[in-house]
Amino acid sequence: MTALDPLASSKRFCWVLAVLSALVLLAPIRTGDLAGYDDARYALVAKHVVQSGHWLEIESNGSPALEHPPLFSWMEAVLFVPFGLSDPLAKLPSAVCGWGVILLVAWLGRRMTGDAFTGALAMFVMATTIYFVKYTARAMTDVPFTFFFLAAVCCWILSEESPRWILLAGVLIAFANLTRTGMGVSIPILFAIDMLVNRRRRPYGYLIAGLLLAFVPVIAWYAQWIYRYGPEFFMRNAVWLHDEVYGGLTPAWRRYTGAFEYVYMVAKSYWPWLPAMVAGMVFVIRRRDPKLRLLIPWVVVVYVLCAITRSRVLRYMLPAYPAFAILSAIGILWLVKEGTVRNALRVLTPVLGVGVLVIAIHPPVTLHAWETRPIALASTQATRPGERITFYDDGAPRYDEINQLLWYGDRYFVALLEPGMLPGALERPETRVFIVDDKAFQADVEPRVPNQIIARAGHLVCFRLLTRQAAARSESR
Repeated sequence: MTALDPLASSKRFCWVLAVLSALVLLAPIRTGDLAGYDDARYALVAKHVVQSGHWLEIESNGSPALEHPPLFSWMEAVLFVPFGLSDPLAKLPSAVCGWGVILLVAWLGRRMTGDAFTGALAMFVMATTIYFVKYTARAMTDVPFTFFFLAAVCCWILSEESPRWILLAGVLIAFANLTRTGMGVSIPILFAIDMLVNRRRRPYGYLIAGLLLAFVPVIAWYAQWIYRYGPEFFMRNAVWLHDEVYGGLTPAWRRYTGAFEYVYMVAKSYWPWLPAMVAGMVFVIRRRDPKLRLLIPWVVVVYVLCAITRSRVLRYMLPAYPAFAILSAIGILWLVKEGTVRNALRVLTPVLGVGVLVIAIHPPVTLHAWETRPIALASTQATRPGERITFYDDGAPRYDEINQLLWYGDRYFVALLEPGMLPGALERPETRVFIVDDKAFQADVEPRVPNQIIARAGHLVCFRLLTRQAAARSESR
């Protein structure tokens, strides 16, 4: 091997992967925009925090946003304060956390196996897992939660040497709890299973202190919400829990198929690493190495918590992907000679580098708000500060569009979220300006109500209501 060979040592290979993964995660976020349901929602909450200066006032569309904890929006707001509001900054916390996941996977793989090359190979697997990389470019909580989960696991491993690491693990669990509602409990459950199954002992004083650090902050956060909003908090969260966690599905038998659906989704998407990951699981189960035993409960805990809930979305499994990567690396080196793997990486790494440079220079552009962004800008210009706008899109609860309009514009909305509400709103208007879908505009507005079109984009129309006299003057011109 020459001095320029990136595989001359595992350490050098990790440095190469660190640079390439930073490029592939950070460069693409400068393009594209924000999707509506999650990305724009967290960004607009951060936007309100910055504009109001009240970090405890978590609001959306002028009302308290009581369904989700605030940490991710705070992370965005910290960037917005000095640098201003922008789509790339909204995505940056997720991209940086994704890079942190890749780096920590290398350390944890080396720590668990005692082999630096296995850690480097796990890093390679993590950095080339397309589904994971996809969500590092989204302004969503999934990748930051995965980072906090993984970092807490690393601290738990280090607590074998010094129990003080349990305290940091507790802080990281608190960050996870303040990022994703409910899922943070999976981390102490994992640690409890590890202690029970693998007979790991930790000082009870540190365990209790770690649990307090993990749950007191999120309990305090929800307590102040309950104190301030009372019944509204419970009502909003009951609706959210019904829709996302324990509500019924159609058909009803799907309530019991979550376990099979997640297996199918992983089997369909986790390529080319799926066979190696399965082989790694077989190896770890057969080997019964105490250092590797945490990997299987890790996957099982995340899998079970995802499978028992109503929502069936693969990205909820992302906290298990670092374990997938380490298992895949173990499986590869079990099935293939290390020398062959090293030779393959000598070829793949330069190819990967070229691909990364192409993506960094010409990143793929995905536009989610190509309809709503021009409408948001036009409707803001057509209204006064503090003036509301009525929104109606086929009577559907299009929170994705509302979130984008709130993020890209600067007005709150009267949202009509049920079919047939538009005619009544036109007869007794609460606002001067409306945004409606084109079909409703042609059926309920254009032939019946004097109006002036402000902007059109895609299937949306923004218009201003006119009096009969104003409409007559407009026609005469």
